[in-house]
Amino acid sequence: MRTVQIDFPAEGVGRITLDRPHVLNAINQELLDDFVTATKGLEKDPAVRSVILTGAGRAFSAGFDLKAEAEEGTQPVEVWVDRFTESWEVFLGIWRSAKPYIAAVRGHNLGGALELSLLADVTIAGHDAKFGLPEIRHAGGPGAAMLPWITGMKAAKLLMLTGESIDAQRALELGVVTSVVSPDQLDEESVRIASVLAAVPPMAMKLTKLALNRTYERMGFLGAVNENYMISTVLNATTEYREQEELRQEIPLKAFLQRRDS
Repeated sequence: MRTVQIDFPAEGVGRITLDRPHVLNAINQELLDDFVTATKGLEKDPAVRSVILTGAGRAFSAGFDLKAEAEEGTQPVEVWVDRFTESWEVFLGIWRSAKPYIAAVRGHNLGGALELSLLADVTIAGHDAKFGLPEIRHAGGPGAAMLPWITGMKAAKLLMLTGESIDAQRALELGVVTSVVSPDQLDEESVRIASVLAAVPPMAMKLTKLALNRTYERMGFLGAVNENYMISTVLNATTEYREQEELRQEIPLKAFLQRRDS
């Protein structure tokens, strides 16, 4: 059974749904593989001119699957070097795409999943959405550290150095999301925005998105992302992180998270 579903809610619009609702759509290797297959298929389809990203059930995604990592056991730094690069290259496909992506976020949107939504060109949130980067609480790395490019230095430092979450309204104030709607309007509004974007002539969309992205790339965006992969790799080889990994293997995930966030 696939962990990512595809449907076409309107003319010119494709929708990718992360579909592991029993674990709040936590991202494991199977989901990453299915996500690659889904995006490649939609990228090749000329009838699809905009893409919605969302999650099944009550969350966008809780981020990378901590339970799966614990079951896998502590990994050497050599594994993390490749894993970070490969995982984030999957997400950067959205950045490089000629098509606009719209993230429709309900419930939890944490860790790597938050950075996935930050790569989307537009992000719409339900009032119930929660955003956070909790990695530092279990001695993990900053991932791509995209938040400073979105919020500015002070807000990014507060969120990334504390691991605290913010609600949808605060995310709107900081520029993390484009708009906030009631949860029951989220799907309808995301399709409406996607349809507006799909109506734009494709070449105009492609070159304008390229021009916007090139602006940030000239300021060092991609260079910073690549360096942050290496920082995360180093952190995942520290004694602190390995101690947390061992703890995750010894106690239930729920107990680990309660202890981490206490």
